[in-house]
Amino acid sequence: MSDTTIRVYFPLDDGYLRRECPYCRREFKIQLLEQEIEDLASRLEKSYLVEESKDGESHSVEESEEMRTCPYCGQQADGDSWWTQEQLAHAMAHVENLVADMINEQFIRPLKREFGRKTSGPAPVRFEGRELEKKRTWMAPEGSDMVVFDLPCCGRKIKVDPAWSGTIHCFFCGFPHPPTDAAGDRGNL
Repeated sequence: MSDTTIRVYFPLDDGYLRRECPYCRREFKIQLLEQEIEDLASRLEKSYLVEESKDGESHSVEESEEMRTCPYCGQQADGDSWWTQEQLAHAMAHVENLVADMINEQFIRPLKREFGRKTSGPAPVRFEGRELEKKRTWMAPEGSDMVVFDLPCCGRKIKVDPAWSGTIHCFFCGFPHPPTDAAGDRGNL
């Protein structure tokens, strides 16, 4: 079997990627560094690769060892657990389109060529299958619907819901930042 690479692109909000907590399901955004963009694309691709172990159970080919923290609820999860439902559906549509192309090219089109025309003889065979349709692979542009919060612990930035008034945990190290600082402001809120 040959390897096939699928490039999936997600819209960014001025360099911020939307994330979703696997526990509380609240969304936030993280500011990406250049290397992180490539790493995330590679991790998403690998998260769809599954291999079967000797005990008969399926396991992800590569699991991330870095833990991340939800800015809202403070729960930690593997670094690959933060995709939004829309991002997962978008990536899956790309995978399903690749499979549809492969089935159409390897099976449907050859059968149509071989058995799609009228044949003569005692038992004519005719194939009238149709090609698998491809799914739409478009995501709306990312809007600027959140406010920036500076994470002094890691020197990074995230965007959070402007209505959130609780503690903000650092996505990267988990440090809890109080709801307000001494001046009554929260980062760049």
